[in-house]
Amino acid sequence: MLFINETPPQGDLDALYERMAREGMVHSTTMCGEHYEPSESFRDEWAAPSVTWSAGGEEIYTLSDGRVIEVRPTGALTIAAGERYSYRASDKPFTSNMIVFPQWIVEAAQVDALTGDARDALIETRLIKPDAETERLMTEIVGQCRARCEDEDWYAEQLSLLFGRLLETQIEINTAPDGLSAAKEKTRRELARRADRAQQFILREYPDPALDIAAIASEACLSPYHLIRIFKELTGETPMRYLKLTRLSAAQRLLRDAGFPVAKSAHSVGYKDRAAFSRAFTAEYGVAPSEITRNG
Repeated sequence: MLFINETPPQGDLDALYERMAREGMVHSTTMCGEHYEPSESFRDEWAAPSVTWSAGGEEIYTLSDGRVIEVRPTGALTIAAGERYSYRASDKPFTSNMIVFPQWIVEAAQVDALTGDARDALIETRLIKPDAETERLMTEIVGQCRARCEDEDWYAEQLSLLFGRLLETQIEINTAPDGLSAAKEKTRRELARRADRAQQFILREYPDPALDIAAIASEACLSPYHLIRIFKELTGETPMRYLKLTRLSAAQRLLRDAGFPVAKSAHSVGYKDRAAFSRAFTAEYGVAPSEITRNG
């Protein structure tokens, strides 16, 4: 396992890519304005899936197909094996985290445990909102990396559990259309695609205090009425409830991992009023945001 607690050098990273794919990697360090371009000599055998997230800053991934994905202090970006991209970090220091899964985990996940039959177990490139258990695993793994823990068996267990959680999330996303009430499969998949577009929009734009149901529905090319019903059916939450949870989750990460004060955390995630933020945070987590900062 490769552990990185400092900013990777800008330049030839081929040796790093090779080790990451073979051994896996846990990376947690401070970034500030770094820019990396894809290696021209990258080999297919170096391809490995990963998950990345940040606290206190923004990371911009420009994919080879032209898509641009901004990773902000909420959710996480899963990256498919073999995905080619350029990377740019925002200009203010922040904590950047990445976990690259070793080949032995990826290969084992693609085989049924009992029959040995091949199965579809691929991580896709997309923004996700980790559930509480996935977030806990991610936080503990990079926390041990920052503490200079190099217990290979512990990391093997935790990365295996995390990879399984991410696969479950991917399966839930891909099978979500089956749960819709629309009669035709084509209709169900199109409605799920539009709801997913709304979800991705929230994960990108949540810091905007003016973000409302009309803007989210417009992005999804649905009326607010239809979006609310479909989004609730697919995620279990309404769009505005999902927005609220996204903001609070981002604030929790800023308070805990980036050491932001309460007022700055509230402003960074789209709350204009600190008191309203503190009430919402306490109601959701059962603890005041000031306690997170004090205990961090």
